[in-house]
Amino acid sequence: MRKGGPFNLSSHRLDPLIDGIFAVALTVLVLEVKVPELKNPSSARELLDAVGASLPLVIAYFVSFALLGMFWVWHHGLKDKIKRIDGALLFCTLTFLALVCFFPFAAAVFGRYMIYGNVVCLLVYLPLVGLILALQLLYFYLAMRRGLILDEVTPQEAMTTHRRNLYSLAIFLFSCTPAALIVGLSLALICFVCGGLLVYAGIRHRSR
Repeated sequence: MRKGGPFNLSSHRLDPLIDGIFAVALTVLVLEVKVPELKNPSSARELLDAVGASLPLVIAYFVSFALLGMFWVWHHGLKDKIKRIDGALLFCTLTFLALVCFFPFAAAVFGRYMIYGNVVCLLVYLPLVGLILALQLLYFYLAMRRGLILDEVTPQEAMTTHRRNLYSLAIFLFSCTPAALIVGLSLALICFVCGGLLVYAGIRHRSR
């Protein structure tokens, strides 16, 4: 008989939903890359120029595909260390999947407008990546605090995974600092300080 409330699920119950959403998001990414329409279909120069104009979208597609693939592998790696999903972890998972569904839109905005130097495309794309990383961190942290880690996963292994999550978000924030300068010095300082705090938290956990 299942223990707990209505949201206590086996961690594997969500696998079809997670894999399905990632499959759709990865497929939708490429839809923004359109076949060029030419005034003169026999013109090699015109086709070359049109393909060159689509290059930012192609770059955004491959970068976004790689990121989504990494998030999929990472999430399954975390989930496989968890014995069941309670209400809090279910909320984290659904929010994570909602952000994944939004990723093709952010990738399209980034690919279409980055070539013009429009900083708004960064304000759409980078915060989305940061939120996904933060949710992964929160997801595993809640699992640790709520005693939902598998018995065969040692406390040291769980803590190592948690530190990696902290450092991953910290590295992202440090890498965003130059981009944040485009918006303002205050935002760049916030990114840098938050990254430093995450590194400090990881070091503190390591010393325990």
